[in-house]
Amino acid sequence: MNVRNFSRSAVVSMILALTGCASTSSGPDSSRGVDPALAATLKQGVALPTIESNGHTIDDEVKSGVIDAFKKQADKNGMLVSANGVPVKITVEEYSTRSAVARVMLGFLAGGDHIKARVDVSGKTYTVEDTARSSINGISLVAENVGSDVANGIATLAGVTVNTIQRQQPPVGMTTR
Repeated sequence: MNVRNFSRSAVVSMILALTGCASTSSGPDSSRGVDPALAATLKQGVALPTIESNGHTIDDEVKSGVIDAFKKQADKNGMLVSANGVPVKITVEEYSTRSAVARVMLGFLAGGDHIKARVDVSGKTYTVEDTARSSINGISLVAENVGSDVANGIATLAGVTVNTIQRQQPPVGMTTR
């Protein structure tokens, strides 16, 4: 391999490494059947989640991102969100964030933005978690994913179909290749 090809390969590898990302998410165990009494209660409505920072310093923007994404996804799932609904508590177990400068300049080398939280709703508990390690995605996307996962977990407990974002299809006659 000559120097020119090696240089191109190195640049391409570095770009891919800096923009790489990883995320994980989880929710309630859907292999168990739906509890009819719990499902009926949850379908009557859930309250906006309260967020317990558990000693972590969490920006208000991140908390707002979790709540906004929760409301949006709950609405997509057909779940009623009301002030007098079933209380939902999110307790942050793990939290880390990178500065915007470190994220853009170093990408995955700067670590990752991460939230892992325990969700408590009507005596049921499950965990949600998301991580972003790319130079593009930061803590705001992680917060949105966590909020959506909380809403999807409650929909699963309620026996409601979880509606996820549908990928946009190309126009007729065009391919994605």
